[in-house]
Amino acid sequence: MDPRTAPAARVKKPRALREPGNLLVHGDNLAALAKVRPQLEGKIRCVYLDPPFNTGRSFAQYNDSLDADEWVRMMRPRLEALVPLLADDGAVFAEIDDTQLAHLALLMDEVFGAKNRISTITVVRSATTGHKAINAGPVHVSDFILAYAKDKKRWRYRPQVRVREGLDPAYGTWLDDPDGTPARWKFRPLRSAIAEQLGYASPRAAAAGLGREAFDRLLVDRALASARNVVRFAQPRYEAIGRAAQKVVDQSRAAPERVFVLDREGRPAFIVRGGNRILFLGDKVRIVGGRPAIVEPLTNVWTDVPFQGIAREGGVVFTRNKKPERLVARVIAMSTDPGDWVLDPFLGSGTTAAVAHKMGRKWVGIESGDHLTTLATPRLERVIAGEDMTGITHETGFAGGGTFDLVTL
Repeated sequence: MDPRTAPAARVKKPRALREPGNLLVHGDNLAALAKVRPQLEGKIRCVYLDPPFNTGRSFAQYNDSLDADEWVRMMRPRLEALVPLLADDGAVFAEIDDTQLAHLALLMDEVFGAKNRISTITVVRSATTGHKAINAGPVHVSDFILAYAKDKKRWRYRPQVRVREGLDPAYGTWLDDPDGTPARWKFRPLRSAIAEQLGYASPRAAAAGLGREAFDRLLVDRALASARNVVRFAQPRYEAIGRAAQKVVDQSRAAPERVFVLDREGRPAFIVRGGNRILFLGDKVRIVGGRPAIVEPLTNVWTDVPFQGIAREGGVVFTRNKKPERLVARVIAMSTDPGDWVLDPFLGSGTTAAVAHKMGRKWVGIESGDHLTTLATPRLERVIAGEDMTGITHETGFAGGGTFDLVTL
C-alpha cells in the first residue's frame, strides 16, 4: 500500500528489533549503528548527517563545545560504522560549517576514499545582516555539505534543477510562429510583442500606461506562459562543434536573414540564423508549484533554500539547529528513489525522517538526546496522522499514513 494513501497507524514500540521498517532509535548512535547492522547491512542508499558543528557553545539539547581532537575521535568511528550499512551505490552527505570543515573532509577522505568524493556543496543559509555583519572579516553565511559515495563508479545522480527568478534578459526576441516553416519565421523584440498583446503601441507606451514595474511583471508572466515563442541568439563556439554544424554556421553567415536547421539524431536540432544559434526559452521552462518557471541545472552552490521562517516547521522549535525540509529533500531526491532506505544518525528534531516519510522512502533515525521523545517522536506522529502541513507536505502531496517503530537502547 502506498504510504501516502494508507490510513494513519498507531506508532509501535517493540521490545526488540524485528523485520526492518521505519525505525526511530533512542540511544548512542555508535551503538545503534552496530545494532541495526544485521538487518540493514548494504541497504542504505543515502545517509544525511548533521553532526555537532563544534561551535564552542552549549545548547539545551547537547554540548557543542569539544576541542578539535575530541571531535575527530567522536566522528571517526561513527563514519566507519556507516560503511557496511551503505548500499554499493549509496552515498553519505555530511553538513558542517567551516569550524570543522577541514577535519571532516580529511576524515571522510580517509574513511570513504578521496576518489569517492562526489562534491563539496556550499549552502547559503543567511544574509549579511544583524550581529554577523560586524565581524572583523568576511561575514559567515554558509554551511557545507560533503558528499561521498561508497563507490563513485556505481553511484547514480538523479538530476535536479533550481528555479531562476525573473527572466534571463538574453531571451529578448519574440518568434511569431514557432510551429511554422523555419524559412518563414519572423522575429521582433519581445517587449514590443508583449506591449502589443496588452493593447499598447510600444513598450514605452505600455510602461507609461501600466507603470514600469507592472509592465515588467506582465512581460515575465507572458513570456513564461508563451515560452515556445521566446528565443535568444547565441554565438556557438565554432571550434567545438562538428563539421556538419560548422557548415551550417558558414551558410548562415553567408545568408544572414535565413534560418538554417540541422537535424541531429537523438539530440535537439541545431538551428542557426546570422551565424548565431537560436535557443528557445521553452527548453528551460517547467511547471513548478502549478506555474511556469525557468529552471536551471543544480550547481554545487545552493542559494535558493530558505532558512528563514522554519522555526516552527514540523511543529517543533529547535533553535539554531534545525535544517529546512527542502534542503534535506534535495539531498534525498538527488541520491535515492522511492522505496530506498535513508539514514540519519544525528536526527535532532526529526527533519530527515519526516522528509523521507513524505517522499515515500524508508528511514532510520537515531538520536541520543531527550528531544527524540519531546520533539522528534511527536513530529513523526503528526506526519503519520496527516496533521503536518508544513515543509514539503504540499509539494509531495503527502496526506498521512505509514508507521514507525521506536526502540530505546
